[in-house]
Amino acid sequence: MSKSCPKCGKEVPDDAKFCMDCGYSFQKAGANSEVNSIFSNGKIFLVIIAIVVIVGLAVIAMTGNNPTPNNPVDDAEHVDLTITGVGGWDSDDDKMSYTLYTEAIFNKVPDKLDGYNIKTTYYDSKDAKIGHETETLDNVYYDSYYPLSFGYYTTYKLPDPDHVTVEIMKDGKVIDTYTEKIDTNKIDYLN
Repeated sequence: MSKSCPKCGKEVPDDAKFCMDCGYSFQKAGANSEVNSIFSNGKIFLVIIAIVVIVGLAVIAMTGNNPTPNNPVDDAEHVDLTITGVGGWDSDDDKMSYTLYTEAIFNKVPDKLDGYNIKTTYYDSKDAKIGHETETLDNVYYDSYYPLSFGYYTTYKLPDPDHVTVEIMKDGKVIDTYTEKIDTNKIDYLN
């Protein structure tokens, strides 16, 4: 059995898929039209690009909140403060003592204060350490529009402070450091 090509009229076998003379396809147009429409005119590239964009956005959304996952210190919320001054006084007891303290405005603190400490260190003009005080942040901080006092350090030797360094620590690691020159006019026993 044979059939004739509708385009050129040539006789071809019944099971032929296309005409050997003119290349006419005997397959039904509906069977491949859906596949051809996706691959024609570069539509496949648009489909691939759309899939890549969706996958890329999903990856960014999952990892975008943690830019450095291997560094746990960067995951901690930072404390932002402004040192407003250092004050001090002396005592009139039998043995003379001198106390220094730092005042600061806390601009930003984490929601959970657990694990945060404040280390306040006082130095003289030769950068020699006078002394330091370490406190928990939740013991120092409360919501206030005014400077908060912390870092109370008492000594029996007359100190001559030059600058103070405040270190914010999270689980024993320093995450923020602030240094401020001390105005000695604000310290009672030096005037």
